[in-house]
Amino acid sequence: MDFNECNKCAKCKEVCPSYRIFLNEAFSPRGRVQIFNLFKNENLPDSKSLKERIFSCLLCGSCQVNCPLKVNITSLIYESRAKMSKNWVLHLFKYFSLYPGLFFSAMRIFNNFKPLKYFARKQKKFSVTFLDKVSIFEKKSFSSSYLKIFNKIKPKGRIALFLGCTTNFLMPSVSNAIIEILSKANYEVIVPKQNCCGAPLLGAGFKEEMVNLAKKNLQNYKSFNIDGVIAPCPTCAHFIDNVYSELTGEKINVINLADIIENIEFNFLKTSNKKIFFHVSCHSSNYIKESHKILNLFNNLGLNIEKREGCCGFAGLFSFLFQKESMDILRKKVLEYEKADMIISSCPNCIIQFKFAMENKKILHYAEFIEKNILKGEKNDRGKF
Repeated sequence: MDFNECNKCAKCKEVCPSYRIFLNEAFSPRGRVQIFNLFKNENLPDSKSLKERIFSCLLCGSCQVNCPLKVNITSLIYESRAKMSKNWVLHLFKYFSLYPGLFFSAMRIFNNFKPLKYFARKQKKFSVTFLDKVSIFEKKSFSSSYLKIFNKIKPKGRIALFLGCTTNFLMPSVSNAIIEILSKANYEVIVPKQNCCGAPLLGAGFKEEMVNLAKKNLQNYKSFNIDGVIAPCPTCAHFIDNVYSELTGEKINVINLADIIENIEFNFLKTSNKKIFFHVSCHSSNYIKESHKILNLFNNLGLNIEKREGCCGFAGLFSFLFQKESMDILRKKVLEYEKADMIISSCPNCIIQFKFAMENKKILHYAEFIEKNILKGEKNDRGKF
């Protein structure tokens, strides 16, 4: 794509979470287009200053969605990062993608070894806050190191799960909830051996390694006779659908869980006085676009759930490299959500961010909410939450 198509209208600046925090033209999508052109033509050296501007992009996709010319600025960012030199932090995220189980185990060991954590906090060279965020979750993974099949007699179809690293290693309850829902809808569920989707790899600038991982995942899932794949993480869903297609020419058929849920007959719930916000993540809003189906389901069940949008500040690598800015974005959402009794989201990474900042608030993935309050409510004949 010729990024000279950008007409500098600044529509992207209005919606860019990075620009709102840094308030600097060079940290806006429009500014990054100009920086990229200079860097591509070798008129700008690979420097710390350049990296700050390119890696401060949260890769949320808001600029592309709101661009009148649909300039794919996210692809520009990926291309820029692939051309840059890599430091130890970026290599850390490379190995996170290639060996996520080992990475999460190492993080738990680090969190439990207080002298090492204290030393790292004093040195201020390591994002201890990032590790604090993941340390509050369940200690057991979904155990997806081997094939699992959940059979049904005369199933409606066969669906595979792509768990994603966050769901697999931090929130296995989300995976269990999705399996319960699919069982209710009479689907056979397959959970193959899991790999990372490759988002951290591409985000850190390792494009070649990401393509190899994508091909591995494609081969793995296409070896099964399935109707499609459900991913509880919108980032994973976006990658295995859109990004894989762009970089490899192939993709996996991604099914929105909301489409399955629409065809399940639930009992209507009694209304509650609880104030519930449904947080729509950036990738859900800009790429997957399933939030309206989820909200329609809740409305049909008699629930008055308010829709909320806006970046939470996590964005994977951004939360690690720009710890202060990530927390600044999060604080604004905390103020917006302080009156909520419960927060529901379709993004596990947003849930990480919110649970870290609002420990006393009920925060669930929408699959968990349905499984806990609707499916179990039917079994117990409660009809309310």
